[in-house]
Amino acid sequence: MRFWYWAVVAVASCGGGRSSPNTGHDAAQDRMEDRADATTLDAQPMVDASAPDGSSCPTQPVETIFEPQPSAELVLIGDPGSPRGIFDPSLVYPAGAPAGALSYSSVAATNDIRTRIAVSTDAGATFRTIAEANAPATTTVDSAGDPGCPGGRCTGQLLHEVSSLIIDPDDPDAARRWKLFTHRYLVMPGDVLRYELGHIALATAPAPEGPWSASRNLIGWRSSSPLSSVGAVLIAQDVPGLADCVALTEPAALWLPGAALDLAVGCVSVVAGVPRIRIERLRSVNHAATFQHVGLLLESDAARCYGSTSGRINAAHLFFAGGRQYVIATPDETGLGYRGCLVFPVDDPGSGMVRRNGSGLPLAVRRLTAAGQFHGACDYAEGATALGYLLPVAFLDQPPRIFRTFATRVAAP
Repeated sequence: MRFWYWAVVAVASCGGGRSSPNTGHDAAQDRMEDRADATTLDAQPMVDASAPDGSSCPTQPVETIFEPQPSAELVLIGDPGSPRGIFDPSLVYPAGAPAGALSYSSVAATNDIRTRIAVSTDAGATFRTIAEANAPATTTVDSAGDPGCPGGRCTGQLLHEVSSLIIDPDDPDAARRWKLFTHRYLVMPGDVLRYELGHIALATAPAPEGPWSASRNLIGWRSSSPLSSVGAVLIAQDVPGLADCVALTEPAALWLPGAALDLAVGCVSVVAGVPRIRIERLRSVNHAATFQHVGLLLESDAARCYGSTSGRINAAHLFFAGGRQYVIATPDETGLGYRGCLVFPVDDPGSGMVRRNGSGLPLAVRRLTAAGQFHGACDYAEGATALGYLLPVAFLDQPPRIFRTFATRVAAP
């Protein structure tokens, strides 16, 4: 739900054809209902495309072109009001579970975004909002030497966005078994978004309905303000593989049964004056008390073979399906924003290595798109069989309710 690069630049610098649609559907398509209109295209090689190093691109993944219909919107009962809509869903719904939960961004204004929690008992056909995990707060922070902060102090709304919800059933502290990761950052007057004046935050609860703890700085970075680093258990610039990250964003958590919690984050860097985003993987073996860097999950050019030229891939979501681990990621195009979702198998969960071809290029197995729209930050949960992949879409030409989330009815992968 963001055009990251404009903020980063300001801070850092102060064809191929496709086949015709199939006459039939793949197995996932067969499970789609009438209200989600989608077309699946054959996988085939990209024409006249190459990776940044000139090597051949992989075979193209199965592509699902989704046409958003009102009847396919995510059904939320009891939401107390989201005038500009909802976005950035995060599902917890294990296969066969009697119920599941969802966190989402409720958008009232650019400086009024909060995270709400909803639950479902019908495989995701409907959700009921039951809690508000956080809310914007007027805050003044120190920011020495910052030209955007007169006198070295910035005042604005501190808000949470792009949440990731998980259950950590192994945590010995029952009050912390539900965990909510967000990017908490400052929005200044005039809707000036200061993403770098923020951190990756954590809140916890014994159950989806709460009570939710106050958010704390979990993973930070060094910026002009101590807001970004004080209290963090990991500082990006102290880790060799993250040293060039001027900010982290879009956290995506995954519980590894009996082993660990993994957290994928977007690393925003600036290369020769050009903002880039890649996805890195972190791991905690002590229920989010500390984190270590596992390694690169998806490089900034990971979507180059899938039509992206921006050098930015973001909005990761980690999930299991059929006993296999996957990561969803979204290309972020200059002037256009999010452009669909790519699904990559994670072949080595220990190292976080996604499937690659002989040239070392990431191999996506599915691509979800909605023609002509700002869309991405998809999510999936195996137990939410009524949903398939969730696909958020921004209707920028249809205010006020711009942000909407749709059930594609497409099953993984």
